[in-house]
Parts: sequence; structure tokens; C-alpha cells
Amino acid sequence: MAGAHPLKTDPAVENSNLWREQHYLRFRWTRTTARAAMLGVVVFPIAVYSAASYTSSRWSWNAKLKGQPLAK
Repeated sequence: MAGAHPLKTDPAVENSNLWREQHYLRFRWTRTTARAAMLGVVVFPIAVYSAASYTSSRWSWNAKLKGQPLAK
């Protein structure tokens, strides 16, 4: 039977894990975090929705034959 070989703990990994687990304790709203939140929660979804709604009404894929155009 092979002997037990305990894993060595890496201090850098342990420190990174500690920071990740306790990030909510040190979080502060700054100009950078507010900008990132606005981009991710408001601007990006509106951009995706507007692009999808703009392009979805431009094409008609239903029952098209080989020579017919897809544009409405």
C-alpha cells in the first residue's frame, strides 16, 4: 500500500482563496465599480436587445424557396 502523501499548501493559493471568500467585506462603490455595474446591468442588455430587435424584423426565413430573397 502506498504511503500517505499529504499535499503541500501553497501560500499564494491560500491567500487568493481567502481574498475571494471575503471580498464582500472589502467592497466599496467607487467610480470604476459603478461604471462596470452600469455597463453590465443596463447598457449591455439594452444594446443586445436593440440589436436583436433591429435585425429580427429585417429578415423573413419562413417558407422561402431557393431563389427568393430573405429581406422583407
